[in-house]
Amino acid sequence: MKKFTFWRTATICEYHEVEAEDEETARDMMYDSGDPVHTEWMGWDSDSFELEKVEELDPLYRMVRDYKSVDSLVE
Repeated sequence: MKKFTFWRTATICEYHEVEAEDEETARDMMYDSGDPVHTEWMGWDSDSFELEKVEELDPLYRMVRDYKSVDSLVE
């Protein structure tokens, strides 16, 4: 058994609120304002998924893969 991780890009609108004297100051403050107050899903940027990684889930395979020889620990 293997675990496959896929990804694809999406567009999400973020809404930030800051209080300032003028727009320039507000824009500067917005980047440091933290999490958005609201987000809105816009859609997928692509129709296809990209394969990120494949992970072998078989316990025996993982044990052999992660095995560290005790011979390398002896000087």
